[in-house]
Order: sequence, then C-alpha cells, then structure tokens
Amino acid sequence: MTNNTNGVSTDIRVNGEKLDCVNRFKYLRAIIADEGSKPEILARVAQATAALAKLKTIWNDRNIALSSKIRLMRSLVMSIFLNACESWTLTADTERRIQATEMRCLRKLLGITYRDHISNEEVRNRIRQAIGPHEDLLTTVKRIHGLLTACKLSLPLGHPCTKLLFLMSAN
Repeated sequence: MTNNTNGVSTDIRVNGEKLDCVNRFKYLRAIIADEGSKPEILARVAQATAALAKLKTIWNDRNIALSSKIRLMRSLVMSIFLNACESWTLTADTERRIQATEMRCLRKLLGITYRDHISNEEVRNRIRQAIGPHEDLLTTVKRIHGLLTACKLSLPLGHPCTKLLFLMSAN
C-alpha cells in the first residue's frame, strides 16, 4: 500500500527497521486495501452467508413466525455484514452485491430458491406483508455512511476526531 497521496512509496523506518509496503492488511477486523472497499465487502458477504447457513434449522422451522425469522436475521446475520460499513466506498458493483446479499438472505427465510422463478420484487412484497414497511440493506448502509459524514461535518475544524473520521471514510 502506498504511504502517501502521490502513489509513490517511501521508506518508513521504526527503530531503524524498514516497514514492509503491502497491498492490503487487516485493521480492527476490517480489510484495508489499495483497491478500495470491495475486498472488505466481499469478506462481509462471505461472513454473513456463513452465519446464515449456520442458522438453517431456524429458517426451515415452520413453527417460527416469519416476522421472528426476519428479526433474527437482522440481529444475527445483518449485524455481521454491517460491521464497519461506515467506511466503505460504494460503487455500482458493490451496491449490486449488497442487494444480492440481502435477496439471498430473504429468499432463504421464505424458502424460495432461484429455481422457483420468483422476482425480487415479489420477495420484497412478501417481506412487507410479514413486517410492514422496512429499510432495505443498501439504504441502511447509505444511512450509516451518511451519519458518519454528518458527524464529520459537525465537528469543528482541527478537532482531534476529524482526522480519524476522515481516515475511516477515505478507504
């Protein structure tokens, strides 16, 4: 990873020892990479999918109400996905991946496979019927990202947290 805004690496030494220059690293369980947020988002998709799979018995249980399953999914699966989302840089590709992740989860809850040929809009309608109006995952990510931006703008110039908030959203 380059260590300045010009894209040119310079030697950084600590106690006389040169630090390695890397393309990506993990910091506070988030992937920081030269290519932006895509590796972090893909990792979060994989983690959320794994959590979803571990709860298969709950999703298949017909004695649990759909509204309860949705609340469980939001608290147990989507919370994993949304961790550190305030620092993501969203592109059209990553937005599509976020929407696809949400649809995969909702289809799992409803017991719908892609072979059933049910549109995403119909899946959303079934969820709305179960719990009423709700915020989709991409809107949630954008809202959280907007809260970070609002927080940055509300701090006075030179406040110690402004640099930290800028660095969090710059990746």
